[in-house]
Amino acid sequence: MTVPCQLTAPAAEFMGDLVQGGAEERAWRSGSISPSDISAVMDRSPYQPRADLLHRKATDGSRPPLRNPDQKGVGWVKQPELAAEFAARHPQYQVTTTGYWRNVERSWQRCRPHRVLIPAAHDQACGPAPIVATLTLRTTHETLDEKGWGPDGGTQIPLIRYDEHQWLLDALGLDYGHIVAYSRHDHETRMYRIDRDEEHIATLREAARVFLEEVAVAKGR
Repeated sequence: MTVPCQLTAPAAEFMGDLVQGGAEERAWRSGSISPSDISAVMDRSPYQPRADLLHRKATDGSRPPLRNPDQKGVGWVKQPELAAEFAARHPQYQVTTTGYWRNVERSWQRCRPHRVLIPAAHDQACGPAPIVATLTLRTTHETLDEKGWGPDGGTQIPLIRYDEHQWLLDALGLDYGHIVAYSRHDHETRMYRIDRDEEHIATLREAARVFLEEVAVAKGR
């Protein structure tokens, strides 16, 4: 369930639940960068080459084709369980879902967090709840060690996930976020708190600006 009018973010505005694959969402996708895009922009994604992302944004803004379009991903199915496990271990937060957001200063910087965290003590009667952190939920077929996840409670995560996490924090204007990583190989769960990294964010922003300039040139051909 999405909570559209009850949340606020320090540096972003809520855009609602755009229909995925719809004309509005595709147009927005073609001119903006999401957390899942930024690792491809940095040419670090094993799932989408930079050139492929540029072509998609310059043409129709579509998503990469799904391997099994009629089957919901196992990772998405697992998300509610992982979110509940996180909530049980972190009673200081309420965990909730939300929709699309974009940065107020950089309209080309967007995100749709897996979950967001608000203070557990917040009273809805007092007005919109402030988002204080994000909660990202990741699953893998391999062991967590094989995928580059460090010890539970630490700060070592795969570089592409670090890119995505920092982009998410920057889009919303947050100081930190949490990540839950789960291995379907051995059913291990690890949790991480990753703080905002201004130096890394500056590198990502500049790379995104250059990339969108390339997209604009490609669209003009």
